[in-house]
Amino acid sequence: MKRWIAAVLSALTVCNICAFAADQADPTDEAETGPVKLSFQTLEDTVRKNNVTIKANDNTVKNVEETDVTDDYFMQYVKLADQIAALEKEIKRLDAAMKEFSDQSDPGYRALKVQRDSLKKSLASLQDSYNDLDDDEDDAKDEHKFTVDGTRRQMQNAGDLICMSAENTYISLQMLAYSQNDIERSIAQLDRQITAGKISVQRGSMSQNALKSLQSQREGLLASRNSLRTQYDNLSNTLAIQCGYPTGTALETEALPAVTQQELDAVQYDADLAAALANSYSIWSKEDAVRQASDAYERGDTYNLYAYDAAKIALDAEKENVTASFRKLHKALEEAETKRTAAQADLELAQKNYTLKSTQYSRGMISRTAYSDAQDAFAAAQEAYGSAQTALLTAYNNYQWAKRGVMSAAA
Repeated sequence: MKRWIAAVLSALTVCNICAFAADQADPTDEAETGPVKLSFQTLEDTVRKNNVTIKANDNTVKNVEETDVTDDYFMQYVKLADQIAALEKEIKRLDAAMKEFSDQSDPGYRALKVQRDSLKKSLASLQDSYNDLDDDEDDAKDEHKFTVDGTRRQMQNAGDLICMSAENTYISLQMLAYSQNDIERSIAQLDRQITAGKISVQRGSMSQNALKSLQSQREGLLASRNSLRTQYDNLSNTLAIQCGYPTGTALETEALPAVTQQELDAVQYDADLAAALANSYSIWSKEDAVRQASDAYERGDTYNLYAYDAAKIALDAEKENVTASFRKLHKALEEAETKRTAAQADLELAQKNYTLKSTQYSRGMISRTAYSDAQDAFAAAQEAYGSAQTALLTAYNNYQWAKRGVMSAAA
């Protein structure tokens, strides 16, 4: 029964994905209205509503829920009843034929008796099977409840992983934007240095090789910028697909939210760990394996408890794995918070220095280059602080997903 249900689930999932993918691929479904606007706060809702795989999985769950196992047993009742009636009829015919013999030692009589006795054994076996159908049907109904629950959990976990991945993609896009800004700023710095270097070469205070080195650095940065742009485009396409939009859909992403101190203060490791253990899909999966091993032993499918004991050991090991992974996520969150605090202090210092240099430059006390350097340092500090905030959001988001029982393989 389980193998049959598993095969049906697999077929349903594949068919549903293909059907939804076909619908999704129709470019005439929606008119072009410019870039699709996305926000991090509503991203999960968008993914759950539009993602092709999630919609297919939801349909798979619906089909499993609507499966009626009693249909199969009704047909078995009918088939067994027909077979029993046919055997009873044949046995009656043989009984009638045997009565024609006056001598039970007659070879013909003995042949009919052997045939009749064999049919009676078959009849008894069929009657036992017929009588067992009620219990088998009840067991099938119970097993179907487990199958429905298991399918829901499996598909829910798959959807959660897709949503978590989409949020990480969204965050990665922001991180790439920081990297692009950093490269643009570095290119601008090199442009100023190259301009000044050409003058220095003419004056003889700088070698030609030193100037070529600066120009080579600039070429390397240009190559890095092109690579980042390609990565950004690829990630943007990935996010579009995760959100259920066609490849190449232009996206307009809103700024990421900042993790508030109130949210950080609400983190309670012990309570959060308890929630993670209670909600963990991997732990539930191991618990289900323990249940199946216990049921198999009670049914007599196996005559030893090795499978059951092994399943219990696997369950205990998974609880330890989840606990260790959650501990790492909590530590990563603490480290990200510390780095953001340090980046904030650096930003405040860079801002003070930039304010000072701006005043000095307006009064003619420093050169344009010194002022630009302070301006770049302030911009770099802003980018570093933004990057630290984004890293903190990543750690906090992964931690929150873990509380919901969802952890990536890398956790």
